[in-house]
Amino acid sequence: MKEKILKSLFFAGLIPFLAGFLGDIHWILDGFSHFRVYFAFYFLVIGIASLISKLKWISIINITLSVIILGTLIRFYIPQGEQDSGEKIKILSMNLLSSNNNFQAVIELIENEKADIVLLQEINSKWDQSLIPLEAKYPFNLKRVREDNFGMVVLSKLKFKEIEILTLSEAGVPTFLLKTSLNDNVINFITTHPLPPVGSAYFRMRNEQFENINELVKSLEGEVILIGDLNTTSFSPNFNKITKETSLRDARLGFGLQSTWNARMKFISIAIDHVLVTEGIHVNEHRIGPDVGSDHFPVISEVALK
Repeated sequence: MKEKILKSLFFAGLIPFLAGFLGDIHWILDGFSHFRVYFAFYFLVIGIASLISKLKWISIINITLSVIILGTLIRFYIPQGEQDSGEKIKILSMNLLSSNNNFQAVIELIENEKADIVLLQEINSKWDQSLIPLEAKYPFNLKRVREDNFGMVVLSKLKFKEIEILTLSEAGVPTFLLKTSLNDNVINFITTHPLPPVGSAYFRMRNEQFENINELVKSLEGEVILIGDLNTTSFSPNFNKITKETSLRDARLGFGLQSTWNARMKFISIAIDHVLVTEGIHVNEHRIGPDVGSDHFPVISEVALK
């Protein structure tokens, strides 16, 4: 009886785990891809239970699979070292949650972190008004205020040489391209917030946005930093197309998985808020900020030119 139950539990986890690798086919399959770390511990628990029950082969299969999955996550914990550079840029990015009214907590976070560039998603009219006190410290800004959860704002102490507002999918949501320079090196900041892939239409439009971001990144001269709530984890085959088809890499490498959503349900949270950088950018720091009322945690990164 125990053997039958443990075998059933194994296959109940194995099928959705494998389905996640086919996430570029359908949005439901894509959803399974985001929970890789949870699958690892699921199989580990079954493996230990099988070991206790003296079911050797079931135990070996589950523990081996768990170890293999956890092995794929080691790269997130291998230290990268700090770049010895006087030219560093501190970035704070956050999905505010349009219904969040904790304005003062967000303002205090931004003031305390003293970031050079602040990128915020889900800016609506009430948030736009609430952030006005920050504009004195951040004289260079770009905003698109919307009431549909896809408004964005960039507050910057750095002056941008060029600014573009792009539409990269049928969804019509904005993507900002901002260019600055450090020591005559061009740095392109891209910030975007694609649709959540819930349903076939949104799934298609989100992936269309990813494909067009790829083409944009490949067309740019200089270094690139892509920032925002991308509504995917780095385990999705759709996300992997960004890092495989461009020179962008995940800024979390060396700093841990650092889940950002859902802040209200930390026990099943995943990382969908990202900073991606090209090879000429070194990441000195990457961490998650405190709870300030949103369903997302803030992301703070410090980067430097290599």
